[in-house]
Amino acid sequence: MPRRAVFGATAAAGSLALAACAPSSQSNAPASAPAPAAGGTPVRVGKLSDVKVGGTAQGTANGQSIVIYRPDNKTVVAYSATCPHAGCAVAPANQEFDCPCHGSTFRAADGSVISGPARQPLTKLTAAIDGEWITVKA
Repeated sequence: MPRRAVFGATAAAGSLALAACAPSSQSNAPASAPAPAAGGTPVRVGKLSDVKVGGTAQGTANGQSIVIYRPDNKTVVAYSATCPHAGCAVAPANQEFDCPCHGSTFRAADGSVISGPARQPLTKLTAAIDGEWITVKA
């Protein structure tokens, strides 16, 4: 399935859906991602097989727009898709997340800013692999 594909609903509380973000401030130096946001119960947001290793996806978890990156066979990471610059939704672009509003770009691996105007990284969420599912607390 393509990295920009949307996951189908997999639980009443969570499913992957389209998301986009606006850039924040400019910075070429990577900023460290904030600690994972506290969330509720992990929800299934999609099947692991729908995100290839090195791939990205977008969706929703508990009504929040999210983006996901799968760096290897045993790991997934997730971030709020809300750009810290102006609140637009970021979207997957290879191993990055791009904000269509003002051009900010974020590293999929750690959510840090590659280029601004965004100055702050994406907010990291708690993500895990649970069998064949990707779960996220949001």
